Amino acid sequence: MRQVPKDRRRRTWALAVLLGGSTVGCGEAAKSVSAPRAAAADTSVGYELRRLRPRDEERLAAMFDRLRAQAVAEGKRVAVLFSADWCEPCRELETELGNRHSAAEIGDVRIFELKEEDWTAATRMDEFDALRRRWSGITGSYPLLILLDDQGQQREEMKEAITRLEAAGIAPTLANWLADTRSG
Repeated sequence: MRQVPKDRRRRTWALAVLLGGSTVGCGEAAKSVSAPRAAAADTSVGYELRRLRPRDEERLAAMFDRLRAQAVAEGKRVAVLFSADWCEPCRELETELGNRHSAAEIGDVRIFELKEEDWTAATRMDEFDALRRRWSGITGSYPLLILLDDQGQQREEMKEAITRLEAAGIAPTLANWLADTRSG
């Protein structure tokens, strides 16, 4: 089996995000993921995105843990996104996050977004980096989108999902990833 270089996988994800944002469900591979769920909910929804910004009265780790626990108690799966305004792949991902999809695909996920600029401006990058190190030893590389399990541990990272979805013959879009990880 031919190994795909990492930079090509990143471009593939970015391309899939841009193309897949409005075409999820097109093509046989995408249909295999979305068809069973289409009957469950025909409602179109946007991604549930919550941006975490510095607050004087609360440290980031405590804020994140409180909001993650609240989301889980509401029956939501949680993802965390680390991004930066200067990052082109982050802007491409933000374009996808503005799209709507079937509630059956994305309706049960709450994404907590942390923008580097919010924390730099507040001179609290130490908190930002400490939270990121819970799931990744690398700081300063964006975007980093991680789907968490119910205990707050990393279930899968976006870039890992590309390889897995492609191997399964599923278009590597954000909506397909979230739909595919619902079971199992």
